[in-house]
Amino acid sequence: FMRSFLASYGANVPLVLSLSSQDCQVISSLLQRGGDVKKLELGGLSRTVKENTSTLLFGMSKCTRLQVLRIPKAELHRPNVVACISSTLRCNSHTLEGLEISLNEEMRDEGIALLSSDLKQLKKLRTLDIQSNGLTSRSGSTLADVFHNLPALTSINLTWNKIGYSGLEIITPILQQCNQLELLYFDWIGLNKEVHPVLSARHSGLPRLQRLSTLGNPIGDRGFEQLAPVLQQCSQLRDLVLTGCGLTSDGHSMPLLVTVLLCLPRLEVLTLNCNPVGDKGLEQLSPVLEQCSQLTRLSLWGIGLKSPWSMLIISRLLRQLTSLKILILACNDCGGSIFDEALCAAVKAHPSLELVVLPKSIRQDEVTELRRFAEDPTSTLKYII
Repeated sequence: FMRSFLASYGANVPLVLSLSSQDCQVISSLLQRGGDVKKLELGGLSRTVKENTSTLLFGMSKCTRLQVLRIPKAELHRPNVVACISSTLRCNSHTLEGLEISLNEEMRDEGIALLSSDLKQLKKLRTLDIQSNGLTSRSGSTLADVFHNLPALTSINLTWNKIGYSGLEIITPILQQCNQLELLYFDWIGLNKEVHPVLSARHSGLPRLQRLSTLGNPIGDRGFEQLAPVLQQCSQLRDLVLTGCGLTSDGHSMPLLVTVLLCLPRLEVLTLNCNPVGDKGLEQLSPVLEQCSQLTRLSLWGIGLKSPWSMLIISRLLRQLTSLKILILACNDCGGSIFDEALCAAVKAHPSLELVVLPKSIRQDEVTELRRFAEDPTSTLKYII
């Protein structure tokens, strides 16, 4: 059965089940002979008993043509696991293009240090996902050294590693030398309102960057003052996620964000969820948002909208943003007035909207009307929430 299972996937082998000892032996044997395996996922090793894990990892270490390797929850605190992964990286140093070693909270700074010499040899590596590995600012120098030796990197995911400002200060200059870098995931990396010069105008930005996610870093208005000059130089940016960054309309965040958006002509996705910018902030942003002609997704979840006038502003935005496909307004309390009708009319008249998540308290009759409209097979609108 296992032989036919692996054969059915050809060069792509996902293994995410809790496997028996016999299964592990069969798979290990096949991997040792399976020189054509190009994509391998060994997920959930924490659910597999220790002896079986060793059997699987030994088979993995004999693969020599891997292009993509994913090992979430690999229990990297075990010495034999680290040794097998190191061997695998060395055997595939000339072919590996994608690597995920994630969700290993026991890995910590010591684990990444042990793997660093092998990681630096992956000259073709394009995507590196090391999220949620318990890394701290002490890994800053190690990560900088690794990134410096990977010239083909296009995507880096450091989410849920508390590297903080001190770690970011070390790796940022190196990242700006990664000329191919397009995707950066910096969610929940331990940045806060503490003012730090790591993100400042002296840095040259990331000229090819297309997606930046900084979700869950409450840097506040003062922190955004440092980030904004860098963003202004990322002219290729298409997807900007600023969820939960603590931006308000009281400081300089909104004028700075206006300046940033003017410098991002290719922007397609803007996510401002859970920033208490309120009605005043939306009013400040609306003129520049109207100029974001490439925008396909606008997410304003829980930004503190309370005034019915915000519904009129959003209606006007819809008339200008003809490429928009997704609009998210949930967890705002600006509905329940006569202006609900204006928003619903703008939604129905829009040429490309597919999904709208409405603010709470919007009049139920308008919701019913929009859902009826979405059922029309000639309408682009498919989902009303």
